[in-house]
Amino acid sequence: MYYSNDFHSFPYYREIDSVNAQIVNRVLDGIKAEATAIEFYSRLSEIAPTTEAKADILHALDDERIHLQKFTELYLRLTGRQPSYQIVPITFNSFQEGAREAYRTELEAYEEYRNAYLMTQDPIIRDVFLRAFTDEIEHAIRFSQAIVTR
Repeated sequence: MYYSNDFHSFPYYREIDSVNAQIVNRVLDGIKAEATAIEFYSRLSEIAPTTEAKADILHALDDERIHLQKFTELYLRLTGRQPSYQIVPITFNSFQEGAREAYRTELEAYEEYRNAYLMTQDPIIRDVFLRAFTDEIEHAIRFSQAIVTR
């Protein structure tokens, strides 16, 4: 099937098969995860105990916004429609608890995005997942430091 979309300057070919359906699902999962992280990190940054901790969270928040934009663009490109989703806010009672949860979710996102990257040879799809999984491991490192030092 040939698919063209005004959003991008060149057409995109997509075959309907189980691998591509899995990729679309992984992209939608990424959208949900990034939107959840944006909401979570916005709240966590408000209770950061130091300016360094706040800067680390805001850095991750900026990256998550870029990931959400790229995943949304990719989803639109693959499906021809805007994604529909809801988030479930992450709860936490203290900065330390929030930092531990952020660390855990960043590691999970890293693994999910790395696995999705390995599922396809399409360079456009791979680039989106590569950017996301490399940023997620950096965020996990930053949050691990927050757990230990703050």
